[in-house]
Amino acid sequence: MKKIILFLIVCISLILPTSHANAQVTNDDTNVELARMFSKDIFDLNGVPYMKPMIESINATSNSRFFNQAYVPKSVKKPYFRIGIHAMAGFVSDDQKTYNPAMPMEEMSYEGLKRYGEIYYDSNGVGFKILDEAGLIYYAIKTIIYDGVNYGAEVDGEHQYIPVPDQAATVLGNMKQAFVLDRDLMRVLIENNELYKLLPEETKNLILDNITSFPEYFTLPQGANMNTLLAAIPQFEIGSLYGTELLLRFIPPVDMGEEIGDFAFWGIGLKHSLSQYFFNDPGVNAEYYERPFDLAFQVVYQGTSLENFIGVTNAKLVANATFWDFNIHASKNFFEWLDVYSGLSLELFDVVADYTYKIPVETQLQLGLMRLDSATNEIIADPENGYPGDNKPQTTSMSMNDMNFKWIIGLSANIGPVAIFMDYNLSKFSIFTGGIQYRF
Repeated sequence: MKKIILFLIVCISLILPTSHANAQVTNDDTNVELARMFSKDIFDLNGVPYMKPMIESINATSNSRFFNQAYVPKSVKKPYFRIGIHAMAGFVSDDQKTYNPAMPMEEMSYEGLKRYGEIYYDSNGVGFKILDEAGLIYYAIKTIIYDGVNYGAEVDGEHQYIPVPDQAATVLGNMKQAFVLDRDLMRVLIENNELYKLLPEETKNLILDNITSFPEYFTLPQGANMNTLLAAIPQFEIGSLYGTELLLRFIPPVDMGEEIGDFAFWGIGLKHSLSQYFFNDPGVNAEYYERPFDLAFQVVYQGTSLENFIGVTNAKLVANATFWDFNIHASKNFFEWLDVYSGLSLELFDVVADYTYKIPVETQLQLGLMRLDSATNEIIADPENGYPGDNKPQTTSMSMNDMNFKWIIGLSANIGPVAIFMDYNLSKFSIFTGGIQYRF
């Protein structure tokens, strides 16, 4: 009963004299604004699970390659320096390529209705003062979608529902998927309402025009179909003071290809020897001496920046991340030139991302904002002939934080002042790293 009363208020409000906070828009403009609202809600609901695997993977991949041995001399006659190139290859797992999409919908309620206007009572009965006409119509659409998803309706003798896809592609995946809003079903969902049948024909036509002219489908991003993530990082180390080394790494924005975009980062870390407290370290300028094993603790703070343009509409992503890496690692030296090392790492990261996007091109085609080019079979904007495209990009901000545990195992070969190393990192996804460094 509450739903019927609220639906009546919405219907009456569309034909009663009203006071508007915004100027009246044409029906075509209303359709575009409604589609823009729906696109924004789609991204607000799905943007984080869509983007998160790539941001996690890129940052975790670059948040590697901090050590290749645990030994840090307690003291040295003069500082030593290491400069090297560290490369990483991260492998995307299948579970990072899909997510469960959510469709914008809302159950009708009194509190929801109050967001778009004011209900009042006077001598003529119940009235509704509209404060946001497009928002009110859009709210009605979302409530109809809610009923269609959860309850469905009979269409041509068959009970149908508005489908919500089980899976969609993340930015790392590759899958064509869309939210489909069948107009016949949307129409039946309205017309089945007993109260709707009692309304004047003019009111029915107005409501049907707003609902059934809504675009029938909204495509979800297909993904970039990425299987590996590659990075190469210059790294500088200096030691040792009280068994402590300083690590520095920095790279300016570098174009890492169409799928990833411009990526930049910096990092600073400290590694402190723990084994110096258990074993007698003569501290002879980092020269070799016999020891059972080496143990060290390291903390690294890193910042990254990612900027990319994604998809046909050239949606812009700007993501900035900061994260901590806390690791404890051990190594054992053999034959004076070979180190076997292993470590456990805890990673904490925070990401703030801004995503600027437009209505999907297929939806723009339905709205008459773009046209299909018969020569190329592509959907294009053609402002000179009345197809301006979506010229009002929207921006959504999202923040993410996560925790990751990592186990590292590797080998390092020391050939004079040169060290060559490689290791395997096991976490949410597999990472192989390696590199070469020169000590002086």
